[in-house]
Amino acid sequence: MKVSVFAADLFGCGYYRLIFFAKHLRAQGHNVTIIPPSNRRNGLTGEMKDGRLISVTPPPGTDVIVLQRVTHRPVADAIPLLRAQGVAVVVDIDDDLLAIAPSNPAWEALHPKSRTEHDWESASMACQRATMVTVSTPSLLKIYAAHGRGVVIPNCVPELFLSMQRVDSGVIGWGGSVHSHPDDLQVVGPSMRRLQSEGHIFQVVGPGDGVKDALALPNEPLATGNVNIEDWAATLSILGVGITPLAITRFNNSKSWLKPLEKASVGVPSVMSPLPEYARLHRDYGVGVLAEKPTQWYREVKRLAEDEAWRHEVSERSRAGAAHWTVEANSWRVMEAWSEAFKIQRSHSSVFARR
Repeated sequence: MKVSVFAADLFGCGYYRLIFFAKHLRAQGHNVTIIPPSNRRNGLTGEMKDGRLISVTPPPGTDVIVLQRVTHRPVADAIPLLRAQGVAVVVDIDDDLLAIAPSNPAWEALHPKSRTEHDWESASMACQRATMVTVSTPSLLKIYAAHGRGVVIPNCVPELFLSMQRVDSGVIGWGGSVHSHPDDLQVVGPSMRRLQSEGHIFQVVGPGDGVKDALALPNEPLATGNVNIEDWAATLSILGVGITPLAITRFNNSKSWLKPLEKASVGVPSVMSPLPEYARLHRDYGVGVLAEKPTQWYREVKRLAEDEAWRHEVSERSRAGAAHWTVEANSWRVMEAWSEAFKIQRSHSSVFARR
């Protein structure tokens, strides 16, 4: 079975959902080719007529094509054309694009009435047409795979993260960008302001733009600036205590546990919002500490920052929990989903041939 994997990008989304898994499976001897965004047009070519896609050519010999976050209408239109040629199409999606908040820049970019070539309706259409849909959470399975051809593949981290050295400290921090998380930091209320006023250091792994205002900090936080995917985990490990807040929204109810899992894997104990997947990671695997109200955020972060023994305990149990969810230990889930798509498509093609 030859699998051609089309990653949506070369950032976190592309790596965690597809590239890390694909590289490991390839190293295990599976016939998997990774096609980066820069080579996408060479890997999948199509012919348009009167503004409509009329034919598409997959990479030679491909049995399964894996697409990610399909928001471009021509790509969604290519799926039935590929399936008609006997090629199974797997669509991976890791966010509820139908529930993006208007405050998020992606809302305008993906709104069906926008002037861009991408929209969230195309994502739904692609999933409906796909042989198989893979998602990161059970909530997304209900949204994008109601047809029954779907499977949850939880986000995982490379095993390498578990062995990264971490220097313990009381430095408090957050990893991310306000640009893509415009409403999440605010849920901690004045807790970080209080802690910074008391002399605690606040560090951002990522660009610091907007963090001071979002947290109402008295002083600008330290910030690393943009960090590439290759250095992300090691840079995240500079934090002594992590915060992982999410606003209670429909969009966030479908978010995966990736952010606290990243911190846990490099030994950073974190305080996190009690949304479904974060709460499950804490309940079932002992990762982090939960906080909902600003007073709880203040109390739990302060305790971790000031109590070295407690910080060590949460760090150790979090890392042990993260060990259950490595790419290496769970890549079988991905291959199983791709193999099932191959079987479904072969069965579909056989039925079609007998007609």
